[in-house]
Amino acid sequence: MVPVETALVRRGPISAFLTFNTTLETEAMVDVYPQTTGQVEALLVEEGKLVQEGEALLKIEDRELRVDMEESRANFEQLERNFARTQDLFARKLINAQDFETQKNALELARLRYERARLRHAYTTVRAPFAGVVASREAQVGARVSANSRLFSLVKLDETVAKVFVPGRYLPVVAENQPAVVTSEFLPDRTFRSWVKRISPVIDPKSGTFKVTVGVRGERPGDLPPGLFVNVRIITDTRPEAVLIAKRAVVYEGGERYVFALVNDRAVKRKLAAGYEDPEHVEALSGFEVGTPVVVLGQSGLKDGSLARSVNQPVLTAPGAPIAPATTTGSGGSGGAATRP
Repeated sequence: MVPVETALVRRGPISAFLTFNTTLETEAMVDVYPQTTGQVEALLVEEGKLVQEGEALLKIEDRELRVDMEESRANFEQLERNFARTQDLFARKLINAQDFETQKNALELARLRYERARLRHAYTTVRAPFAGVVASREAQVGARVSANSRLFSLVKLDETVAKVFVPGRYLPVVAENQPAVVTSEFLPDRTFRSWVKRISPVIDPKSGTFKVTVGVRGERPGDLPPGLFVNVRIITDTRPEAVLIAKRAVVYEGGERYVFALVNDRAVKRKLAAGYEDPEHVEALSGFEVGTPVVVLGQSGLKDGSLARSVNQPVLTAPGAPIAPATTTGSGGSGGAATRP
């Protein structure tokens, strides 16, 4: 008997998908500029730093603006106290309406001057417009900056997207909020759940494709940096109770695909009518029953009808739940993405 390794045919979910290679982008990447002119006093963050919305990034020297703010505040508070007395006099009809309105307008102008001075002083602290990561820092301590001086580039990492261009014939099968799967060879053994975020309704007449924006979210900010090369699989259909065969069992011959089933210690060669496929499994549309052992290692020494024995002998403890020694790879896998037949 030829020693072989087997896995059981099982039942489980499998999906059809459209697959593309692309790079990740961010939905929000902005350059940060100062809103006032002055000398950089302190850098509060560096490249790669995660920041929250409103967090201070840089401090500009503020002594003159602080004096202006305090002066305008003092003037406003003085007029505010004076106006309180004016209101009392006006209520007792000891001053006329014109004098009352004049002092009221003076108080409002002082309040506006104080508010303007306070804003100018607040601009000396440059803050993050949103939560993200500092992609680059251009400012230097001691340098004089103005409204045209770029200080930082800030990237919003919780809105990472992958833009793919799908052939126009698939326009009817791609929809918003459709599930997708993103993987990268730079992040092995990790899978990121994604979804179709936007679909362009226009097909490019030159390429015959339409743009699909896939939203991608990692477990933590920074898991998926912009520019990362990824594989995107948009799931278009799922069969929850498909008959699944491990892909390792498939042999190719003359443009056809076959699988050796182990029946009564004999290898029976059966043609595979394949449906959906994913990285681990292929769907058998007919010819195979759940629980049948199929050869996943050692097929090269087999012919139809050869005597063979399984060295791992997987057993089926419950419908659709194969259990086998650690050497087998026929179990596991679920509802990943698969190509259309």
